[in-house]
Amino acid sequence: MKYPLLLAPLLLSGCISLLPKQPPPPRIYALEADDPSALNQPRIEAVIAVALPTGERSILGSDMVWRTGDELAFVAQSQWSNRADLALQSLLVETLIRQRGFAAATRTGEARGDYEIRWEVLDFEIAETSMTARFSADVKLVSLPGRRIVAQEIITTEAPVSERSSSVAAQALARAAREGSARIGEFALTNARSGERGVDQ
Repeated sequence: MKYPLLLAPLLLSGCISLLPKQPPPPRIYALEADDPSALNQPRIEAVIAVALPTGERSILGSDMVWRTGDELAFVAQSQWSNRADLALQSLLVETLIRQRGFAAATRTGEARGDYEIRWEVLDFEIAETSMTARFSADVKLVSLPGRRIVAQEIITTEAPVSERSSSVAAQALARAAREGSARIGEFALTNARSGERGVDQ
């Protein structure tokens, strides 16, 4: 009568040993602004707001995207520390603050603004064919409160990817996004200044 009791733990331990091993946790990468140089233009005493970018869900989530032709794949075991749309919005706001071209920069809805950046992210991925990290956005500068489009431009930046590594890919994507944010800041200040001159005339 004791044999079934002795066999039960053995069978149970056998079942546990057959379970698949848990995959390692993903590596988390931050997408943050660096310290861009101040723009070589006088500051405008205006507040600029940054809207949350729109775009394809595949490139604005928490996964890093690797493109081969028309095929998109997520980089295994790698994630951004936040959704890419939220991280890119924060990155651009911080870049604008550090560039010191405007009196203040905020996210849309946080404060009353004089201008707003509305943008659609077209690319934020690694291109297999050229081994480059690519950032591209259709950017509009809008005056408030009338919502008049002051200027529009597609801004594209790239950074080389030296090897097929998640850390190298993340660093390259971050460099492309930072350069793109710096160029968006320059675009916004230049065109806001032109608009200010037009109002004064």
